[in-house]
Amino acid sequence: MKKFAFPLGRVMDFRRMQARMEEVKLEALYAELRAMDTREVALILQKAQSEKALRAAPSVSGLDLQLFSEFSAAMKEELKRMDKARADCRRRIDAQLAVLTVKRREVRLLEHLKEKRFEKWEKEMFKEIDQQAEEAYLAKWNGG
Repeated sequence: MKKFAFPLGRVMDFRRMQARMEEVKLEALYAELRAMDTREVALILQKAQSEKALRAAPSVSGLDLQLFSEFSAAMKEELKRMDKARADCRRRIDAQLAVLTVKRREVRLLEHLKEKRFEKWEKEMFKEIDQQAEEAYLAKWNGG
């Protein structure tokens, strides 16, 4: 009996590589989202610290209040921009998840096909072994 060979093995390897590349892209998008979250926390903390410093100051000038007001407005705009960027990143994550799902499905289909072909090959191999054993038994029985 010949050795088991899956003719689509190289295709399956290629599909696995494609799926891994899509996983890497997804990981990068998740890292981008985490970086946005970290930046947002840092901005909120910075605003809170500035507000606390302003309140703790023994005296506050009009210029201090104006600067804090401008800082707060800029912070609010930055947070809005970050919310939009986060929403865009989540959309890209959803799209990447869809691509990855397709790639993983392609790999699973090829793996399933390989398993089925191996099962068929295995059955044929055992059938051939049984036939050879039967022939050997009959040859021994008839010859002896």
